[in-house]
Amino acid sequence: MARCAIGDPGWRERTVGQFAVCPRVGGPPQAYDEAPFTPWPDRNPRMADAAARLAEEAGLSRPAQEAWAAASHARAMARDAWPEIVPLAGQVRDGFARPLTPRLLARAPVLCGTVTAATAAVAADAAAFAIVAADRFAGPGALYLRAGSTLGHDPLQPGLAPVPAIAAALRQAGIGPGDLTQAEIMEAYAAQAMACVVGAGIAPAIVNPGGGALSRGHPIGASGAILAVRLFHDLVEGHGLAAIASAGGIGTAAVFTRSGA
Repeated sequence: MARCAIGDPGWRERTVGQFAVCPRVGGPPQAYDEAPFTPWPDRNPRMADAAARLAEEAGLSRPAQEAWAAASHARAMARDAWPEIVPLAGQVRDGFARPLTPRLLARAPVLCGTVTAATAAVAADAAAFAIVAADRFAGPGALYLRAGSTLGHDPLQPGLAPVPAIAAALRQAGIGPGDLTQAEIMEAYAAQAMACVVGAGIAPAIVNPGGGALSRGHPIGASGAILAVRLFHDLVEGHGLAAIASAGGIGTAAVFTRSGA
């Protein structure tokens, strides 16, 4: 049995061990280590390949990506407290953040093109939750969800998917990028985060002030909620933005304000 494209007539996919198989078609099963994110094999790039292509198209050099990653680690290490982390086995900090020296950056294995292991988020295990409640239940300091948007984008360039979602969310909120106090932008790859910040017109100085996924991990399925949780703890006043890309070309963005702001 062999893999077949989702959407083919009579398609039924099931899993046998590490293989995706299509019972309708004969032939041996084919192994994969990344699930298909779109129904079209020719529009389902591996994430590192897509990030490398984005870096090339946006003119983001390896040194520029490394500088972004090093800054993410530095911001994470500079935090005196990480109030969003629930102590577990005595740990109250993410353990991955470290000084990214030029020597370490030079030794990082290349994943694809100018993208290296140092400029790609580390896989991590984590969980996060947020309570959405009516105004009458919100206590002092609560965040107000002002606007949100989830939009489809080119699956060949999933890293840029948050850009139109950010624009739509800001329009709904009646504000512009310059009105934001803080932005939590997913750092699956340095190139992806950098391109989104530029594409959305956000000031880099307000992005991921406590470090992003490059320095603190990318737990699949929890990363979006983590961005909102960080805003809850870090946003002192004004407007905050959380934005994330999903493989397959989907972008999500949400605008928050402090209660009463």
